[in-house]
Amino acid sequence: MRDAFVKTLLEAAKTNSEIVLITGDLGFGVLDEFQRELPNQFINSGINEQTMMSLAAGYASTGKIVFVYSIANFPTLRCLEQIRNDVCLMDNPVTIVSVGSGYSYGSHGYSHHALEDIAVMRAMPNMEIFSPADPFEAEEITKIIIQLRRPSFLRLGKSNEPAIHLTKPALIFGNAAELSEGKCGTLIFTGSVGSIAKNAAQILENQGFPVSVASMPFISNIDLAYLEQAVSKGPIITIEEHSYRGGFGSAILEFINKNNLKARIALVAADQKDLSQIGDQDFLRSQNGISEAAVVNKFLSLIAN
Repeated sequence: MRDAFVKTLLEAAKTNSEIVLITGDLGFGVLDEFQRELPNQFINSGINEQTMMSLAAGYASTGKIVFVYSIANFPTLRCLEQIRNDVCLMDNPVTIVSVGSGYSYGSHGYSHHALEDIAVMRAMPNMEIFSPADPFEAEEITKIIIQLRRPSFLRLGKSNEPAIHLTKPALIFGNAAELSEGKCGTLIFTGSVGSIAKNAAQILENQGFPVSVASMPFISNIDLAYLEQAVSKGPIITIEEHSYRGGFGSAILEFINKNNLKARIALVAADQKDLSQIGDQDFLRSQNGISEAAVVNKFLSLIAN
């Protein structure tokens, strides 16, 4: 996803000099080509996230389309006041690019685990939140962000995420991207947990419960029509690599309540019971309740009740 984002942004920036990329002394190797080809549209601000975000807002206020790139929590939690005051309240077209969502940097410990960022960004006024599932979605969403010119949060995995879609999806802003269709219920995920959703769907189908599987990368613009369709089929399971508190599942629950839908729904997300854990991404997912087994068990429990 990271490489797809950078490649797409570079191609767009070559034809649009208003696009600026700012990094907080990170991305070496990944951003080298952008810096080499477009040095006047690239800034390494150093390790000073608060200043970096205000700098980005200042550029954006002059008509620039600014992308701020850093790892996990650094471009969000470290500079939240600047995001709120300088970017969101002023409605400046700054995109916060957070690389290494969830447990991507698992071996670095909890300081690098990004499990609260969706919740925090959802609370910001004027903020659009994007959580692509794979490189195909990352490419298309980058193009959408450039066209929107809005305060945005782009949540990316670290690298080597598998392609969830067989071909490049024709993403439409605010729409779900369905991967497969089933009549017994729906698994809706956001971000790089698509493989878990697909594997869980296969297990359920083998047990006689064919379910639909869909990616929802537009967290601040939930697809009402698709959710109404999902509710009519049966149980809904939301899947994300984020805390239960305030994340994608919470957004779905709020949306269901707001639109007076009646749904059987369960959330698969990180329980964050042991913050001392260190390990790779797959280990930390399984230890914190983000797994095929969790999806299957919650779906079967809703079916039984």
